Amino acid sequence: MPVLIKGRLIDAKTPLICVPITDDTADGIISRAKKLVDAGVEMIEWRADFFEGISNNERVLEVLNLLREITPDTILIVTLRSRDQGGKCTMDQDERKALLITMAQAHSADLIDVEYFSYENPLRLIERLHERGALVVVSHHDFNETPTRAVMRELMSQMADVDGDIVKLAVMPTGMQDVSNLLSVTDWFASSHQGVPVITMSMGPMGVLSRIGGFMFGSAVTFAADGDAASAPGQLPYDDVESIIRILKKDPSLG
Repeated sequence: MPVLIKGRLIDAKTPLICVPITDDTADGIISRAKKLVDAGVEMIEWRADFFEGISNNERVLEVLNLLREITPDTILIVTLRSRDQGGKCTMDQDERKALLITMAQAHSADLIDVEYFSYENPLRLIERLHERGALVVVSHHDFNETPTRAVMRELMSQMADVDGDIVKLAVMPTGMQDVSNLLSVTDWFASSHQGVPVITMSMGPMGVLSRIGGFMFGSAVTFAADGDAASAPGQLPYDDVESIIRILKKDPSLG
């Protein structure tokens, strides 16, 4: 069903630009969050796996509570990205699950990211997060390749079947055909799974087209960097992405 957060519908017709925070100190995280909110950024992702105090629940919750105060009108995603999925978190899956549930209980984040293929029972984890009032982005990242269209359709269908609120797939292209395939699958998913918002991106320099024009194929959110503070390869500066999408949206035939 449609996802409405802080008055914003997560939908490709009104694509959002999400800016990740990858600072490793509490002061740096809060300072950057204030800067982004002041700049009018509508969605922020706290990459908690970068935080130097990630193993200390009390420090994590302190940062979360401060972020909640800073973002009353800004959508906040919290992500604990494992090394297998391109992040910095070295916790085992049980430790990550426990921390995600603790975060959900804090009721500070609007969305919590769950790496579908990093857990033995992602469905149960998502259920437990929902029980605590959290909305969930079910994600998968492939930094090595872009699977075939059939495989990507299957991956996204599996993620949709565990009752996540948003499905996210990021892949690495080896050629422009891979980017075309990713966009084609995005269009297929948006058409065949109406009511389930989808986020897709093709990473690296070749994938730029998916980051600025993905909404035309059904992707509801794109990720952009605050200056050079990118969280994944290929992220463009926020101002550039915002300008390009605004230009593209002027054509009513697009999106």
